[in-house]
Amino acid sequence: MTPPISPDILPPDDFELGLVASDIDGTLLLNWEPISSATIDAIHRCQDAGIPFVLVTGRPIRWLAPIAAQIPDLGRVVCLNGAVVYDIATQSVVNAHSIDADTIAEITTAIQADHPDARFAYETLTGGFIDRDFVSRRPREARVIDDVTELRGQDVVKVLVRLGMSDSQTMHDLVDPLVDGICHASFSEPDNGLVELAPAGITKAKTLEDLCDHLGVARSQVMAFGDMPNDIEMLSWAGHGVAMGNALGSVKKIAAAVTEEVDEDGVARYLNAVLDTHTRQTP
Repeated sequence: MTPPISPDILPPDDFELGLVASDIDGTLLLNWEPISSATIDAIHRCQDAGIPFVLVTGRPIRWLAPIAAQIPDLGRVVCLNGAVVYDIATQSVVNAHSIDADTIAEITTAIQADHPDARFAYETLTGGFIDRDFVSRRPREARVIDDVTELRGQDVVKVLVRLGMSDSQTMHDLVDPLVDGICHASFSEPDNGLVELAPAGITKAKTLEDLCDHLGVARSQVMAFGDMPNDIEMLSWAGHGVAMGNALGSVKKIAAAVTEEVDEDGVARYLNAVLDTHTRQTP
């Protein structure tokens, strides 16, 4: 039998849970597998208690379909690392922050000046675009372009960068100074060789904060789950940030607590323990 969550890592007694925010990949599921029934049950238990459960992910809109198929009653999702708020129920974009064509030209030129072999992909509100030599695990889903001028008229909400190496942290450290003040750089897997660029000032935390303001939920009432560096701002901002057991060390370091790994239903186990406490405290 799996041991219960230790009370020592639960939120303090005066924590009032008002909203749960969670990353998807590496947090709710692993390697594109379905979300476990235990996790779905915990999400529904949260919703039944009147507590919103908000997905906050780096995934583009087109990769949300498997999640919507499993949990169709989810509402707004923060995706593309905060660049877009998407409503799963109505299949519509609620809000979007885009990167204009001049900025795209500026960042690609700056990166290629230092790294001539750099290749790029671009997520838009209507689909993906990739450089001809960009290595993609789903190339058939994207339109190949030969020049960034072909993106004019498109709402680009994320740029992905490859430098011909697999170490994403090393890549981030090379790219970040080149786009500082122009875009926000992060990464969501340690060894896939991708750096993700969001519009300037946009992070998961910033868009989640705006959504919480809309819902009337205070920062102190937010509990957030994540596992990768693109979750750090969100976990730091939330009233109670929880890292997964499989999270990178940099994420665990800033989290208020660390739960079990994703393949041990870490979110479900931690959330159920918090909800048990919430139920006992509710008159």
